[in-house]
Amino acid sequence: MPGKQIIKENTPELGSITVSKEVITVIAALETIKVKGVVGISSGHKAGSVEALPKKELTKGIEAWMKPGEVVLTISIITDYEIGIFKVAQEVQKRTKQSIETMTDLKVLKVNINVQGVKFKEEEEKNSEEKKTKKKSNKNEEKIN
Repeated sequence: MPGKQIIKENTPELGSITVSKEVITVIAALETIKVKGVVGISSGHKAGSVEALPKKELTKGIEAWMKPGEVVLTISIITDYEIGIFKVAQEVQKRTKQSIETMTDLKVLKVNINVQGVKFKEEEEKNSEEKKTKKKSNKNEEKIN
């Protein structure tokens, strides 16, 4: 399904409405990170250890294929170990499909989910502590300079 945008002609006298692929991926990203059990969105390209993308780059973990009036998505996610993977993935599918269809009036044919990793509570706590330590050391370096 090639295409970077969908043009919809509702009424010829008013003109056309264009929805870009980027708009679709932003909607999908925002809905995905709202789902309980989603730790983050992954780029889907790394082998081995999987990292969650920073908030500014969330759409890099989402692929969208568009043709007139229709969209297919693939979203790569990292889930929380505490919550069932399939339950989380199904909730992402449901919310993403509903939001895109409501906001754009496009038909979402499929929302494919690639679970790229699972985070354990201990891992999250360790990463959180490491981030705090980095922030403190950065502040100390700024004070010295």
